[in-house]
Amino acid sequence: MSEIKVSDSAGNPLHAGSFVQYINTGTKGNVIEIVSDDEGTWALVDKTNLYYKTEVLKIINPVEEKELSEKILTREEVNQVLEKQKEAGNAEMSDVSVESGG
Repeated sequence: MSEIKVSDSAGNPLHAGSFVQYINTGTKGNVIEIVSDDEGTWALVDKTNLYYKTEVLKIINPVEEKELSEKILTREEVNQVLEKQKEAGNAEMSDVSVESGG
């Protein structure tokens, strides 16, 4: 039996083992199976254990698990972040360079 040749939403070759993102929700996972039927071609994604039409998937670079984890901040780190945001928000607004259409 020959392997099904399919592509993602951008036209990149899609196969079992590809790391993909479902473009409607951002769900990411590895393709573990590709099947075809009367309604189209489908890829089974390990994260959800659901089949997605291949045209709504996009191949992406794998994400490190540590990038997905929560970061615990100390009170001091939170205060530093808030202070930086406060300073950035204090930029004075001016209408000197505003031109009206007409």
